[in-house]
Amino acid sequence: MTATRHTPPPRPAASRLTGTRRLVVAVLAVAMLLTGCDLRLETPAPQAPQPDAAELARSRTVDDSAMLAEHARLAALGPAADDDAIAQVLGSVAAFSDLHGEQLGGVYVSGLDADGTLPETASSAPPIVLPGEVLALLGVTALTARSDADSAASGALARLLASVSAARADLAVRLAAALGVDAPTGVAPTFDPAPTPGAVDLPVLSALVLAEDEAGYAFEVIAAKLADAQRADAQGRAAQHRARAQVWADASGLVSSGSDPRRTAYALPAGLDDPAVAVELARAIEASLAAGYANLVAEAAAGTRASAVDALRQATADAAAWGAEPAAFPGLPEQAAPVALG
Repeated sequence: MTATRHTPPPRPAASRLTGTRRLVVAVLAVAMLLTGCDLRLETPAPQAPQPDAAELARSRTVDDSAMLAEHARLAALGPAADDDAIAQVLGSVAAFSDLHGEQLGGVYVSGLDADGTLPETASSAPPIVLPGEVLALLGVTALTARSDADSAASGALARLLASVSAARADLAVRLAAALGVDAPTGVAPTFDPAPTPGAVDLPVLSALVLAEDEAGYAFEVIAAKLADAQRADAQGRAAQHRARAQVWADASGLVSSGSDPRRTAYALPAGLDDPAVAVELARAIEASLAAGYANLVAEAAAGTRASAVDALRQATADAAAWGAEPAAFPGLPEQAAPVALG
């Protein structure tokens, strides 16, 4: 008996078509996986975000602060270390510049170079820096911060930049004195005889006129309590402050509007018969005026702050002339915490 061989029935055409589709899909999937690697390799390198004007001003000041701190520390390693006066100013430059950079948010690091690649590291021997180079850098960066303060869109940023400019200018004058040379051109501030307050609320200007007039009155009293050169200096300051009060009153239109806030006399603290107390009052007056001008910088519109920035620098210089210690943030009382210098 012959065995019968069972032959399976042929698969339907639809079943054969489904198998073919599965094969095509599998091939395509493998192809996509293989080519996907190439696609990822060809993806454009990441790009750092483009900074706006405010970020450019901020980062420029941070970079300048870092450069000042580095130069001051390198200069302090040289012969300047043997001169206490020079070394002390260089220490202030380094410490204050660190604080400026921190307050402005520090250096932005994207992790990429300009072309999107990882940065390369390089090492070299530290350069030799002379105190005169630090002095020149203070002069340049003080003027840069002044310009940025005038043009900044943000009043808060402008106020901070103006304070940084004043601090750098003050340190430049102190370092020049320690070196026995002239301060860099443009560092010594000059009060604008015809300031432009811009679109500033009258109460702000009124408070400034009142503060300047009160300073003039106080210095007249201080002059009566001091002798010789200090008396003459106080008399000169009194005249300057009275004149500045008039300048701002005229510029703001307070006189013509009948809203002049100036008074005949002002209350002063007791103990002014002691020359030390009188001198301390002189320093406090100038520091208070610096704060007033810093606030004016914040209130003024961009492009109209130059007079206020210069007045802040002038008040800082006037306070220094009466023995005030250098401040990292002149005119910013909220930043008045003492700084420990090494």
